[in-house]
Amino acid sequence: MNQAEIISELTARIDRGEEKYKYGERLPSTRDLAQEFESTQQTVSSAFSVMAGMGLVSVRRGSGATVITGKPGRIKLGTYRSANREIATSATAWKRDHGNGAKEGPTQVNHLVITEADADTGIEVGAEVVERIRTRFDGDGAPCQHKRTLVTAEAATLTPEGWTGLPPMMRAGDVKPPEGLTISKWLGMGIVLVTYDMCVSMAAGPAAEALTLPEGTPALRIVSRGMRDDGSVAFATVTTAPMRSTVSLEIQESDI
Repeated sequence: MNQAEIISELTARIDRGEEKYKYGERLPSTRDLAQEFESTQQTVSSAFSVMAGMGLVSVRRGSGATVITGKPGRIKLGTYRSANREIATSATAWKRDHGNGAKEGPTQVNHLVITEADADTGIEVGAEVVERIRTRFDGDGAPCQHKRTLVTAEAATLTPEGWTGLPPMMRAGDVKPPEGLTISKWLGMGIVLVTYDMCVSMAAGPAAEALTLPEGTPALRIVSRGMRDDGSVAFATVTTAPMRSTVSLEIQESDI
């Protein structure tokens, strides 16, 4: 096998979740794989290097290659009505469970000030926000999404009618609105439009650490913004995920 064929075969084994090819497992040695693929150790080593750049494995001298990704994930942006496609029936890059036993880590809540690094969220640089962070893991325990929601201080202090105590968005842990309501509608944020930007960006900081990706590894960056009718952003969610994730969107007929 040549380098491209080796990468294709090893990636397929990771995708299938085969033994020795699951998240956290060390791959067979370059010698063993060279014999299996009727290739050279140098070719296998070069394949490992390319896969490391793709965020599939981590390579350390003397320790071989270790799988740092799970099976390909799915990110559902939401379900929308037509013909008015600006009105979302649900809008989230965070699907709790798509049948593979996905789990979510606990929500961390911080207070911070927006910097230039988050200018693409649409929230003004220098504005105070409440940051809510959570990591999602697939059924094999591999981290597959890092979700970071930034809520403006004004929106974060909103409480639904009859609520007592700390506002929901300022509390750690799950925030669950009543059935049939989005969090923004439940809290009265005045959201009229949710926009999405998707791009490939370099994984960095807490997102890279949570996904166990080396700094600078290409990853998906999805920024959603909850917009008010005056054009201001009440909240923005930044979802970071491995490049191999599939992004989906549903458009439903108005009468469904």
